[in-house]
Amino acid sequence: MEQSISILVFDQDDFSTFKIVIEAIQEYQSVVLPCSSEKAVLFTIQQKAVDAVILNFQKPFEQSFRFLAEIKAKAPKVEVIFVGPFDEETRWLWIDAIRRGAYEFLPKPLDVSELKHVLLQATEKHHPVRLRRFPPAESVKDFTPKSWKSKASSRKN
Repeated sequence: MEQSISILVFDQDDFSTFKIVIEAIQEYQSVVLPCSSEKAVLFTIQQKAVDAVILNFQKPFEQSFRFLAEIKAKAPKVEVIFVGPFDEETRWLWIDAIRRGAYEFLPKPLDVSELKHVLLQATEKHHPVRLRRFPPAESVKDFTPKSWKSKASSRKN
């Protein structure tokens, strides 16, 4: 039985983060869940196997660090990835976030390929067998039943 990776997204300011995460790992068996509150994140990581949590890094920054500590206390193996602005104010805070236990800190706007790379690395760190790549779309034609192929070819004519 193949398992899927599970990612929670808590970005109360930007719903597009959720969409970008889905796009980044769409070729892998995965479950991406949006969370609407810190309570929802904490409840979910205690009830379900979660591989990574993506959090918006925002002011007050100490609150983001406190929430990171809560997640790590309840589920130490869950990888936390902060997303947020990269500027003079946050540059040193990024380093502090990693020191405090965050897996990575990615700048917004998110780059899909960079996000995919980080998510796969974070997930493989604890269970490399969980990732199963779906076959490329063109190979799916080979698995199409012959009856469907004949119907499709008769429609083209």
